[in-house]
Amino acid sequence: MFTTRPVTSADLGLAGSGPRFLAGELPLAPRVAIVGSRAARRDRLALLGPAIAAMRAAGLALVSGGAIGIDIAAHRAALAAAVSQLAVLPCGADRPYPSQHVPWYRSIAAAAGSGLLFCHPPGTEPCTAMFASRNAIVVELAAAVLVVEAAGRSGSHGTGLCALKRKRPLAVVLGSPGCADLVARGATGLPGEPDAFAAAFATWLARVSGAAVTLERRWPEPLRWLDAALADAGPRGLGLDAVPDLLTRLVDILEAERLGLVVESPPGRYRRVG
Repeated sequence: MFTTRPVTSADLGLAGSGPRFLAGELPLAPRVAIVGSRAARRDRLALLGPAIAAMRAAGLALVSGGAIGIDIAAHRAALAAAVSQLAVLPCGADRPYPSQHVPWYRSIAAAAGSGLLFCHPPGTEPCTAMFASRNAIVVELAAAVLVVEAAGRSGSHGTGLCALKRKRPLAVVLGSPGCADLVARGATGLPGEPDAFAAAFATWLARVSGAAVTLERRWPEPLRWLDAALADAGPRGLGLDAVPDLLTRLVDILEAERLGLVVESPPGRYRRVG
């Protein structure tokens, strides 16, 4: 149903094993996760347009889980605003879940700088445990997390707890039990009235963009192996003869040079810029 290619955990900057399967493109970091209730209130759904507009202004991509409710509404808002995004799905590419979202998934995979990440090989049916692991991947791929609405002991509440555990900046929209609990545990509370929310969310994004995501902006996940290799190589720089699987990795090195992250000096040896 979707044309995919395998990607490793290292390619994605994730802990644990893979592979996962990517349709489309992996949007460049930094990314902000937006998640929330499946049975979302209409006034909470109305906040997603302003949230995506603020992310577009800040140059941030979206990551979410493609689920019913807040998740798919965030994906739809990102499509409408031409914001790069990633939908992380707890299934195989031949059994997308939920099936009613397939038209939206196709649009995401076809959008510039956007893609679908299938967490399991083809033939895998989603089960309860996969939703929690999918939510953890959403958090890992994000530089910051917004929970728009969450019942107590829900998947969205669990995603917020995961963000706190992994020290991702976490904001929540006040007005639901799960979000109230997350504020008590250290999340930033945002107002639910649209105009006040838009201003508060933009202010929060500016703060976390300046502190938490600078490194991710400079070194996209596919290039993190090069960042680590340069650190190991030390002041002499990284020689091409020390790069395993050079034909594959050379594309990454040239991309890092294009982004201004490395410089070739002398020929065949690369050093970090700055």
